[in-house]
Amino acid sequence: MYPTRSTDFEDSNKVLPKKSKIVMLAKNDLFAECLTQAISARFHDQDIVSLSDANDLLDSDLIDVSLVMLYRLPAAAFPSIIRTIHEFHPKAAIGLMVQNADELDPSIAGFVDEGSVNGVLPLNLNLDLCLTAIDLLMKGGEHFPAALLRRSAPRGLAGGLAAQKQASSEDIDLERKIDFGQDLLTMRETQVLDLICVGMQNKIIADRLGLSENTVKVHVRNIYKKMNVRNRTEAAARYFRSDADHASLRTPSH
Repeated sequence: MYPTRSTDFEDSNKVLPKKSKIVMLAKNDLFAECLTQAISARFHDQDIVSLSDANDLLDSDLIDVSLVMLYRLPAAAFPSIIRTIHEFHPKAAIGLMVQNADELDPSIAGFVDEGSVNGVLPLNLNLDLCLTAIDLLMKGGEHFPAALLRRSAPRGLAGGLAAQKQASSEDIDLERKIDFGQDLLTMRETQVLDLICVGMQNKIIADRLGLSENTVKVHVRNIYKKMNVRNRTEAAARYFRSDADHASLRTPSH
């Protein structure tokens, strides 16, 4: 008989750290399948788990969840799903894929407004931008479409705006100049940033503004530097968050 021994795979498996998990809770369709594959290809340090039944979130083997993505789930089940995630996976960020942020079901929009959801990603979002937004959510950031932020600003999106209403407008302006730098943007940089925020790529921005693509790239780099951000998603999130802050100050209290 040949002596038996552990394979290298078995040996290495004992010392490899367990990966955290991205959970895709979705009604199965082609989009969900393609997005799951794209997430798996992008985030090699994460295990991707696909679920179609919210009850599977209770599985005792489902641990170290860093992000739960929700897609095509019935609005009636949403409150229960959110409570389950918060109770059993308190460290997990929650991202919501939606067809149209402007037509978000009111019962779901309420959870967005109160900060129970960390990000909303429209289906028409560019794939690279979508994956960047997912990465941002896992790192503790937020991502919300411009239209949703503007609509929700008076109600205090993500719970942070209500407290900021008590601050003076002078304090908010000073904070923006230091941490955000929007006041330092040139008119052209502001135009470029507006188009970045609706998901346009450099080539399209160049065509829209009558600039060369290289000129747009220079503007984008300057915007990142002035806003102290690393990518388009962070720039958009910070831009509209600041815009929402100012909208809350302009909203009279009742």
